[in-house]
Amino acid sequence: MDKLGIEPSLLLAQIVNFLVILVLLNKLLYKPILTMLEKRKKEIEDTVKITERLKKDEARMEEKHEKVLTKAREEASSIIEEAKKQAKDVEKELIAKAHEEAFTIITRGKEEAKEVVTRSHAAVAKQAVELAVVMAKRLLDGILNAKEQHDVIGKKIKDLEVWANRL
Repeated sequence: MDKLGIEPSLLLAQIVNFLVILVLLNKLLYKPILTMLEKRKKEIEDTVKITERLKKDEARMEEKHEKVLTKAREEASSIIEEAKKQAKDVEKELIAKAHEEAFTIITRGKEEAKEVVTRSHAAVAKQAVELAVVMAKRLLDGILNAKEQHDVIGKKIKDLEVWANRL
């Protein structure tokens, strides 16, 4: 090996140095890097698992959300229908009450009109009697004496009262 320019002691020293560097690099760099890479690989796998689980959870939540929305829409629809039904019932009630009140008002108006007519007839009859008395007094003042006047007036007043009571 001398002919090749290789000294065995230097070669041995270089081999020992190479092995020392190899052991040091293995201990200080290669194993920590492999450990870190393995750790990173595990973290990535965990993250992927968590992501898959979250996607599944999200899909389940979306499904639940859709079910809840569907149920809420159905309930809202039924509530609206019930409210419409109640509104129609209230409307019917109000219309019935309005008809009853209108009938009551009309009946009361008819009764009041009858009373007014009755009072008017009585007032007209009374005025007719008074007018007849006045006319009879004027006519009879010149023709009959006081006793005859009184008898005629009394008879006519009775006739008028009978006539007024018929009305």
